[in-house]
Amino acid sequence: MKNRIFIIVLIALIILILTIMLTSCTGGELNGTYRSQGLIAQSLTFDKGNKITMTAFGINASGTYKISDGKMTVTYTVLGIDTSWSYDYKRKGKSIFVNGAEFIKQ
Repeated sequence: MKNRIFIIVLIALIILILTIMLTSCTGGELNGTYRSQGLIAQSLTFDKGNKITMTAFGINASGTYKISDGKMTVTYTVLGIDTSWSYDYKRKGKSIFVNGAEFIKQ
């Protein structure tokens, strides 16, 4: 009986650890500002509620984002029309890569 309880507790702990590891690897919700390192100064600012503000050439565009299956989909409204764009997405350390362009957390 004690062996059975031990095995059940051990299995529950393994499932808990795997769940924590898998959810931490997905990247989760982003926050703060990330700046590009290329010739064109760009920044992406992420806020609670999956909100994003993209800035380039002094122009801001705000909307929402969703990350799924290595893609970041950004949706924003222009003249009352919702527009969505999907980009390749990867996160590594303090950097995110959007369509191959590196943005470093500030």
